[in-house]
Amino acid sequence: MDWGSVGLGAFLGIALTVGLLALAVYPLVRRSFLLWAAFRALCFAIMSIALFPIALPGSVPAGDFRVDIGEIALSLAIGSTGPFLGAYIENQPRFARVRYWLGTLFIVGVFGAIATALAPLWSGFDLVHDLLLLAMIFGMTAGLTIAVRSGSRFAQYQAVGYAPLIILGLLVLSYELSTGAPVPYWPVAALLAVLVDFIVTSGGVINGYITVKRERDAAWADVSEARIAVATDPLTDIANRRGLALRFRDPAFGRPTALAVIDCDNFKRINDMFGHDTGDEVLIAVAEGLKQENVFPARQGGEEFVVLIYGEDYQRLAETVRRQITLSVLEKVPEVPFPVTASAGLTEVRPNDTLDSAVKRGDEALYAAKDAGRDVLLTWQDGQHRQPRILRGV
Repeated sequence: MDWGSVGLGAFLGIALTVGLLALAVYPLVRRSFLLWAAFRALCFAIMSIALFPIALPGSVPAGDFRVDIGEIALSLAIGSTGPFLGAYIENQPRFARVRYWLGTLFIVGVFGAIATALAPLWSGFDLVHDLLLLAMIFGMTAGLTIAVRSGSRFAQYQAVGYAPLIILGLLVLSYELSTGAPVPYWPVAALLAVLVDFIVTSGGVINGYITVKRERDAAWADVSEARIAVATDPLTDIANRRGLALRFRDPAFGRPTALAVIDCDNFKRINDMFGHDTGDEVLIAVAEGLKQENVFPARQGGEEFVVLIYGEDYQRLAETVRRQITLSVLEKVPEVPFPVTASAGLTEVRPNDTLDSAVKRGDEALYAAKDAGRDVLLTWQDGQHRQPRILRGV
């Protein structure tokens, strides 16, 4: 069995897994460090194929060209490690400078790749390539150190994965620069170091996804809670005017059939006789009475409420809701010794209606109900305020 081929195959399988994992997670969290992780995995895979000391098929270029391809891929892989880490560590003001400088390391990696490509024209470019690699390693080490000292948990995590590769790179480059000769079998050691990097990076990708998802879920929860709070009346815990407007135009619930404006009769009497605390309890009881099937209640302000009614039998349902107010207050606020009644103005919701236009007609019918002696429901019909005949005997 050719253990070299087996080892290279296993490494390529891990590199492919890391790259595909990063690309699979990217559409979910849209963080650039995932794209850099996939690019690094590709570059290290190309480097391993080009530099690993095993025989390749005849169709694969050999000799110095194969080595140059490997060195170019190595430069790009190390260079991309900078922006990967810069995008991966916490996006906080205290890390802004180190994130910026880590991002610039990829430019150094590109120049290192160019130096390798030009080496056949002038041998001095090999030295330039090695010096640029050394500069990237020092830059990476400095960036990691600064980020760790600044309290980056992600940098601490990645420092464990990068340590073998950094140590190996410093040893190999120091040997080559001092002796002018390459270190035998250094690609094998590099693959082992990169393997550690891949294992840690994979955990980092998953950890980063979980962290970003947790932050995003928390942000969405905060937004949802804020929206609910803004659209909810704090006393009665039903919708306020804003919540009513949102529901009126919400296509998920369809257009309401009718709208009723309801006002508690002689509410000032309750506040004067029993105090505002009891008055608040009455309003809460009124809101509970309005919670019926196919009815969406909202507090307009003070003792005035608006209900959106869904369904064809809206007249009967509106009267049922109005009468339920008296029963609810009687049950929940027994210290009020007299029945608390309500007047209501009902109108159909027309196809071209806005909430304001429908409420305006409901208000007109409500005022007519008040003038008619209160404790009654009147409908708005072509400018007339009529008590629906369907309500007789209800």
